[in-house]
Amino acid sequence: MQVRLAPSVAAKVEGIRQSLEYLKLSDTVNLLLDAIRHKWDLKISSLSQIETNETRVRLDKRHHDWLSQYSSQRGINIASATNLLISEYLAGNVSSFQTPLTKSVNQQPQIQTEIAPIEQIQPIEKPKGQALMRSLKL
Repeated sequence: MQVRLAPSVAAKVEGIRQSLEYLKLSDTVNLLLDAIRHKWDLKISSLSQIETNETRVRLDKRHHDWLSQYSSQRGINIASATNLLISEYLAGNVSSFQTPLTKSVNQQPQIQTEIAPIEQIQPIEKPKGQALMRSLKL
């Protein structure tokens, strides 16, 4: 799957790519997504940004499921989720988001009991899409 990186994210990833001497920007993005998913601390946030015209990257298949789940939970597309996760990771804000690592394989059957609902609980409104991106820029 191909996604387009935001120019600021692409510039930061390009600086990392050149420092690591990777051939492709996609390889660097996939490394960063592995680091995010597995909670690695690569200590690369201090590397410089380098302007690049290459903003399209190909994500490995291993990232598609969890990125898809992460993006649908937040009401954004996979490209926005990729940009959000990478920019937050490079900013050092790894504690501000949680990534789904895997789906649980052995789920226990739920015991159903009848409980009379006292009142309906309203879901907490979370910022989604552009509102979420705007709140991150503040």
